[in-house]
Amino acid sequence: MSVFHFDTPPVTTCPGRSKRCESLCYCRRGRFVFPQVIERLEWCYEQSKRDDFASRMTAEIHRKGCLAVRPHVSGDLYSPGYARKWLEIVTNCPRTKFWLYTRSWRIPGILEVLAELAKLPNLAVWFSADEETGYPPTVPEGVRVAWLMDSDEEPEAADLIFLNHPLRYQDDKRIKLDLICPTETESGRKKGTSCSTCQFCWPD
Repeated sequence: MSVFHFDTPPVTTCPGRSKRCESLCYCRRGRFVFPQVIERLEWCYEQSKRDDFASRMTAEIHRKGCLAVRPHVSGDLYSPGYARKWLEIVTNCPRTKFWLYTRSWRIPGILEVLAELAKLPNLAVWFSADEETGYPPTVPEGVRVAWLMDSDEEPEAADLIFLNHPLRYQDDKRIKLDLICPTETESGRKKGTSCSTCQFCWPD
């Protein structure tokens, strides 16, 4: 199954970012630094500010027959108003499965919208956290927590762990493997695991 995504520039559209996630952000290296990619992300950001963004995105999802959409491989929900646009999009695309990771739970006005988003049956909301942010003090019903682990510190209670190099691709026996994103383990890589084949993060 093809996974579609909509992205905005990293860091500048991530109001809840931590210094740790900013320094490790994969969207600040690799193909993301190509001029044409940077230009595209800026274009998407400008589109996201339009009053008709929600209706246009909804029409595009229907036109393409998207079955799986991940808002923000790059960037995040940068304002309460923008988050509400995604609330409208997800509501109007009930046959499409959405999932998103966000650190915008650290912004009170956006946190309120995230609680509403988490109630939608076709959207899975993940709060991203790390040692710097700590475990989210408020986790609305329906929200799961993903933890960025980039050192030997024991992770907080979490539903999923993302590993950063040099931990990535090591089947760490100290952590239960069913907690680690399988795309970041040696066994998962050998199997060719991807988001479209795993679907653990997707809504039921």
